[in-house]
Amino acid sequence: MPSLTDQELVAACLAGRESAYALLVERYTPRLHRIAARICRHPQDAEDAVQEAFLQAVRDLRKWKPTAPLEAWLVTITVRTAQKVDQRSNRAASRSDSLDAPLPDGNQRELRDQAASTDPAAAAGRTDLASRLAAAIADLPDKYRIAVTLRFQEGLSPKEIAEHLGLPERTVRTQLQRGLRALRERIEGLE
Repeated sequence: MPSLTDQELVAACLAGRESAYALLVERYTPRLHRIAARICRHPQDAEDAVQEAFLQAVRDLRKWKPTAPLEAWLVTITVRTAQKVDQRSNRAASRSDSLDAPLPDGNQRELRDQAASTDPAAAAGRTDLASRLAAAIADLPDKYRIAVTLRFQEGLSPKEIAEHLGLPERTVRTQLQRGLRALRERIEGLE
């Protein structure tokens, strides 16, 4: 079956042959993943984008025209899907409710639009701060790091995190609070 042309492969998929779907995924995943990885800022987002792209392609397989290469059609779907996944991920990570939420001690942080600064020294400082913050998050104990990452980088609510981890929501809220407190202690000197 690996020697099927794209047209034969699509025909086999449309006929409902599961092995044809498996071959389609096997044949094009490496290329599509490389493309998605260049668009998405997080490796997991690239994987999600490829999966979503294949789901979209399978749903729309009848729309593919044999006059164009199947790979090009799949790449187009992947690029559009990766852009959406990346935007969704970054929007979730930068949601204002997570940034405007009070710190565990009840204090509010003043947020400034540092992106508007064109000062190279300020940009370098932000880059350094971001890398030190990422290192501080990575150093958190696993249960806190996972909760903090899912909340603030993936944009999941405490309830969603609890469902994904199989924990009570109160436990997740406690882990978030303790994780943020530990993170704050680690980065106080970075400001």
